[in-house]
Amino acid sequence: MTSKQAKSNNRSSLLASASTVGGWTLLSRILGFVRDILLARVLGAGPLADAFFVAFKLPNFFRRMFAEGTLTVAMVPVLTDAKEQGEAEAHRYLNALATLVMIVLIVFTVLGVLAMPWLLRLFAPGFIGEPDRWEQALLLARWMFPYLTLISLAALAWGVLNTYKRFSLAAATPALLNIGIILAALLLAPLMDNAGLALALGVLLGGMMQLLVQLPALRRIGWIPSISLDFGQPRIRETLRLFGPAVLAITAVQINILVGTILATLLEKGAVSYLYYADRIIQLPLALFGIAMSTALLPALSSHLSKGNKAHATRDLRDGLAWLTWLTLPAMAGAIMLAKPIVITLFEHGVFTHTNSLGTAATIQAYAVGLIAFCWAKLLATACYASKDAKAPMKFAAISVAVNIMLAVLLMQFFSYVGLALATSLASFVNVALLYFRLQKRYGSLMDAGNLRRIGFAVLASIVMLIVLYLLQLIWPFPATNKAAQILWLTTAMALGLLTFFSCALGLGERHRILDLRHPKESRG
Repeated sequence: MTSKQAKSNNRSSLLASASTVGGWTLLSRILGFVRDILLARVLGAGPLADAFFVAFKLPNFFRRMFAEGTLTVAMVPVLTDAKEQGEAEAHRYLNALATLVMIVLIVFTVLGVLAMPWLLRLFAPGFIGEPDRWEQALLLARWMFPYLTLISLAALAWGVLNTYKRFSLAAATPALLNIGIILAALLLAPLMDNAGLALALGVLLGGMMQLLVQLPALRRIGWIPSISLDFGQPRIRETLRLFGPAVLAITAVQINILVGTILATLLEKGAVSYLYYADRIIQLPLALFGIAMSTALLPALSSHLSKGNKAHATRDLRDGLAWLTWLTLPAMAGAIMLAKPIVITLFEHGVFTHTNSLGTAATIQAYAVGLIAFCWAKLLATACYASKDAKAPMKFAAISVAVNIMLAVLLMQFFSYVGLALATSLASFVNVALLYFRLQKRYGSLMDAGNLRRIGFAVLASIVMLIVLYLLQLIWPFPATNKAAQILWLTTAMALGLLTFFSCALGLGERHRILDLRHPKESRG
């Protein structure tokens, strides 16, 4: 096999893994949109919705601190090394780690439920003195906080499966949370006086399903989890050494989000909800491209570095960045141009008003400015963790938090809640710049001439796509009321946008890249 063929096989393998994650993530996000449509119908964007979203944010804030953003990135490189010593060593490490994680999570969850009034004072200071939002948020937060334990243990299982290159189930299980909430919205909410409490029960059901469905898959790779108190083994200490800075790094990222929520509680009612719904829309391309590529890249880079193949790791990182940019640019342009039609079509039902749609759409556009930075930051931080460098993401994330806080306080004076979203986007570019120059020192140049040329083509194709979508809106304005016509218009606009982008890419010489998208498992010389 020639070096060119090996590079093509490697690129196709990385893309195939990312495509697997992205495909299942797309299914989960589609169900997530169904979930959010039901949430908008049941809760609207008023006091109950604000209370629910703040309460739901609490376990998710700590989940990102303790689970998929930290535990998994600390565990995968160590587990990769352990596998090199044999499956028995890997299982010994996993049993001790899982036991330690379970103990810590249970203790933390109990303390969190007891200390919930103080947590709410931190997360939602604007609710103090407003009984309608405060009492609801306190009740719902206490019910939903145990979700933290369930989802964090599920995330540990995802990390194990991803290390063994079993991406499908780990990527598919987040859909179960959406299913749990959908069932609660359809079946429980009509039967209960408090629709928010019904949805909280749906969150717990979804978390339980996400954990239980992992167990058969773990058995199939040969690991049957068991209790082990062997916390003194070197691999546990190494995981904790990586975990500490990773927690601080992801905490900084979550503080970016939390700052927006806290400040939003000080603004007009509905601001928290606008940020939530906008974030949900932006999370689709971020999950499909940024998180999918990062999930596939972490075990690949860890394996290369464990074997001393730095050149292969650099090649994978370059390909991952180029692919990520090529895919994210049209998504970024589309989110900016189609924000209002998307929100009206998806959410403008029941008690979710047209005013709510306009507020959410403006917030989406502010987040979309930073979409490319959100995706790059995820991938670049993953490259740091794969090389067991957890301190750099921690330091750079802390700097971006400081920038975000300053920008948020400034921009909210002029743009209200839209300024909060814009501050998060701008701060992410600072984080990306710092990560990029750090990794360039470790890996060498992260962009070669070929990848830069392809990114330039993607920029041109995205600009043409924007022009076509603008002309569509002039020729065929978005329908104001008819829901079927709105769905038809939005479907047409999205299809036309994609067709335009890929047609331009073909015209600019990107045939092989598009063929790789169609057949990611095939080798192309």
